[in-house]
Amino acid sequence: MFKQYGIELSRQTMSDWVIKSAALFTPLVKRLKEELLKQPLLNADETTVNVVKSDKVNSYMWVYCSGADSPKPDSPIPNIVLYDYHTSRAAACVMDYLDGYQGYLHVDGYQAYEKTQASLVGCWAHARRKFIEAKKLQGKNKTGKADVVLSLIQKLYGIESRLKDKSADESYQTRQAQSKPILDKLKQWLEKHQPNLVGNSK
Repeated sequence: MFKQYGIELSRQTMSDWVIKSAALFTPLVKRLKEELLKQPLLNADETTVNVVKSDKVNSYMWVYCSGADSPKPDSPIPNIVLYDYHTSRAAACVMDYLDGYQGYLHVDGYQAYEKTQASLVGCWAHARRKFIEAKKLQGKNKTGKADVVLSLIQKLYGIESRLKDKSADESYQTRQAQSKPILDKLKQWLEKHQPNLVGNSK
């Protein structure tokens, strides 16, 4: 954009702007993190990020955000999303960032999150993916155990889609009345069939 107006700016100059801006934003990020850690539910994930001229093979951006439901009533900030850059995927990264947090933490199955003090809650998309992988082994147009679980998960998805614009209280009541019986049925089914499955097979 600058070049279109005949302004020559080096990459170094623009990088310096970003670095200086980041320093100015530090108090705001600190304040946002204070509010984030007060929330009853957080979502977290980490992903690789390319870094120019980095000696490290992999760099990671860890992301933390307040839960999808309404924030804590006394929080002045409705939704918070913060990024934490590291040259590692070690558990220490998340342990340091969430030090002392004891609310619910919605994550995938990565073991690093188990080292935190939070109560972990799993991701249905990740769980569902495993049953889709198992379904593929059944062969085309064949049904089996995976279909039973996928059908129950689909019912849960349907309930959630109807709760999209509902309040946290209404969502809770609906989940207790409609989702919990499905989850109970799923738990019983899994406990019944799990002992008959082979070790690490899909």
